[in-house]
Amino acid sequence: AQHRGIQLNSVKAKVEGDMDISGILGIDADVRNGFSAIRVSFEIDAEATQEEIAAIVAQSQKRSAVFDIITNPTNVHVSVN
Repeated sequence: AQHRGIQLNSVKAKVEGDMDISGILGIDADVRNGFSAIRVSFEIDAEATQEEIAAIVAQSQKRSAVFDIITNPTNVHVSVN
C-alpha cells in the first residue's frame, strides 16, 4: 500500500475453515485429514478506491508465503534422527 501511496487506517482479517474431525480422529479413513475449504475475508479501512484495495489484496496474495504453501503443492521431507 505504501508503494502505491495508499494510507491504510486499519486491516482486519478473518480466517475460517471447514474440516470433518472424523478424519483427524481416524474414525473414517475416507475423510481427508485436514481442511476441505478455507475462507479469508478482509475488512480494510483505507484512503483508496475499492479497485485500489482489491489490487493491494491481489498483490498480497502473490507475495504471501502462507498463501503460497496453502494453495500450491509443497514437498515436505520428514526425518527421524
